[in-house]
Amino acid sequence: MRFKHELNRMSRTRQLPMVLWLGMGLLSLSACAPTKTPLPTRLEQSLLAGELRQEIRNIAGSVVGINTYVRYKVHQYHYLQKNGKLQRDPNSPVGYRLDVTQGDGGVFTTKDEKNLSGGGLIIHFDPSRDRYVVLTSSHLVSPRDTTDVYYLDERGRPTDVVFTRYVISRKEVTLRAPGNWQANADLLFGDSANDLAIVVAESENKMGDVFPNPVGYGLDLSWGDWVFLFGYPKGIKQLSGGWVSPSPYHNALTVDAVVRFGFSGGPVFAVLPGRSQLAFVGLIKSVPSTTLEYVAPDGTLPSGYPLTAEDIEHLYVKTQVLVEYGTAYFVRPKIIRAFFNRARAALEYAGIQLDPKYYGTLAESP
Repeated sequence: MRFKHELNRMSRTRQLPMVLWLGMGLLSLSACAPTKTPLPTRLEQSLLAGELRQEIRNIAGSVVGINTYVRYKVHQYHYLQKNGKLQRDPNSPVGYRLDVTQGDGGVFTTKDEKNLSGGGLIIHFDPSRDRYVVLTSSHLVSPRDTTDVYYLDERGRPTDVVFTRYVISRKEVTLRAPGNWQANADLLFGDSANDLAIVVAESENKMGDVFPNPVGYGLDLSWGDWVFLFGYPKGIKQLSGGWVSPSPYHNALTVDAVVRFGFSGGPVFAVLPGRSQLAFVGLIKSVPSTTLEYVAPDGTLPSGYPLTAEDIEHLYVKTQVLVEYGTAYFVRPKIIRAFFNRARAALEYAGIQLDPKYYGTLAESP
């Protein structure tokens, strides 16, 4: 038993240096290992720097919603045919002889209405008159008075035969603020060719703040520039962003942003080089879309009702515009500068003195 006890004691003695060596090795490894940074208590809420996030929040107060209600008188024409062909008639409002036995002299008249929605940027406020001046898109606030829809030929190409004519009978433009304040607006100056317009509205309720930032006329936007966009889809102010590239359309640029109907008229901003500040550089003019045509009843037939030959007269070809998501086009900065200079006389005649930054030269850089 004594021999066994001594053997165990010697075994523990031989193990002691090994234990010490392992302990010292672990201490040296821990000293050489890189120090781990403690994990934050919460994740960052944005990929943007704090100064840039604050810039976006400040600018958001200058973006308002634009809504235009349009009521149409719709004329649908029925033509007189001879041997299966239409007869030209210079006295007809549509160039072809109408079948006077149908409707009112060959014309059926109904009503239609639609709402155009988008965004705008507050560029001036006159406290003496509680008057807001807003830059937006022309097609939002100044739709065409008359729109014709033509028959198509066997190849799907439009003919000169009018199927339906839409004539505006009423139009109302309103500004909308985040607090759901609304104010009637009037068109002051427009440019349909470049899709730009200035509207004015008077309201005792605060609609927003005047845009405080620089105008980036000196920024030459091209491939790889990043921009932020504001819109007002479905009456809700939203922010998006994307990369800039050239546009196939004259006086416009392309951005691959997530946009939808309601972003038209919304402002576009770019970061000034070397600064955490945003400059106004464009106005969204359109998003790509396709038109879906389909046959649908006029609303007099109940749901699930099996159609008969007599029901054909209750069927119409209807159209629906579908957005192609992922792309938007916006007006170039230099075009906006030229627009402001053309509108200057109309603005001053109305007693509106814009900030000189809107009339700046192309060579200047903010």
